[in-house]
Amino acid sequence: MKKQYEDSDLDISLKKLNADLMWKTKQKQELKKRIISDIEKLEPQERNKNPLLSTRIKKVSRKLTYSSIALIILLGLFIGSAFISPAMAEVVSKVSFINQIVQSLKETDDRNGKLDALYDEISKKLNENKEYKGKVQVGMSWLFSSEPPSFTVWVEDEDFKQEHEDEIKDIIFKCAKSYKIDRVEVVLEVRDNAEPSEKNKELEKLTDELLTMTQEVVEEKGYTILASGVSMNPKKVSIKVGIEGTEQHYKEVKNQIEKHVHDVIYAKKHEKFEVEVKRESEDEIKGQNWQPIFTAVMEETHKKFKETNGFAYSFHPKPLEIILKTSLSKGEETKEQAERIEEYARQVVEIKRKELSVEAIPYKIIIRDKDHKKLYEKLHN
Repeated sequence: MKKQYEDSDLDISLKKLNADLMWKTKQKQELKKRIISDIEKLEPQERNKNPLLSTRIKKVSRKLTYSSIALIILLGLFIGSAFISPAMAEVVSKVSFINQIVQSLKETDDRNGKLDALYDEISKKLNENKEYKGKVQVGMSWLFSSEPPSFTVWVEDEDFKQEHEDEIKDIIFKCAKSYKIDRVEVVLEVRDNAEPSEKNKELEKLTDELLTMTQEVVEEKGYTILASGVSMNPKKVSIKVGIEGTEQHYKEVKNQIEKHVHDVIYAKKHEKFEVEVKRESEDEIKGQNWQPIFTAVMEETHKKFKETNGFAYSFHPKPLEIILKTSLSKGEETKEQAERIEEYARQVVEIKRKELSVEAIPYKIIIRDKDHKKLYEKLHN
């Protein structure tokens, strides 16, 4: 009885590959025999290798050998004949499809990195100019990174804008060109220089003081503030704290922090503020884990299908809904296009989820038409 290979998944794949291939000619039959013979020789050869070699390295070596043999099979058949079974053609097509998405994801990451670097370069150039220092602020925005980025430059007054608009735009265009980004949108706007009232200044100062005190108290306890806010009517400090553990532990910690923050504020400001501590919900944690996946789906589907122009998601009601908005109209042809968009989005989800090691959960991909009506949907468990 022949020994079973340890790498069962790969072994099964090779068997399936062998079954799917159509060995037609005498030349292919000989090639098949040589390949099968080489596979059967793998185990005895490995037993003669250095016994100190780790099992992990041996397994990798075997996998590489199997992969090489599989590649030889494919190359031999592609070069030697056009006879490929429908099942084999489907496998090759699927691999190519996934590889295209992986490459597109990498290109998007590179593009985002380039845009971040461009923004830093433009900010640096504008701040280095003595005439502009303290008089300009720049912001960059985009909905899809595959489209031209938009830069908004806020200037102190209309006279400054009239005098420097062309040269500021020229600086931005030259920076973009140096990063091989051909198209950018640039808008100059006069910022609102209205002075806040004395009352608003006092409120702003008090808010900053309260948030600083709260942060110090929470950090003393060894926790991190994830979000915070202050309300003056009613007088309330709300904070979201990174608290792990059971619900009972959370309640104990919550009460301690609330009391401590309240006491410190009263001791220093002689004012009573209600303090409310919350922790992240399960859906918020899932949302954070899935956020890079959502971004990838939005970016990649728009890059591949220009009809895709919007995105949304919802964890309630279950399952998770991933919603892609399009400019499509109802009809048989557009339904087929919606199916293609859905399948592409699903592959992006799975590739990115596995890359980030995010837990698999059921989700539904919904494609909406230009009137925001459901055009197509599919559930994935």
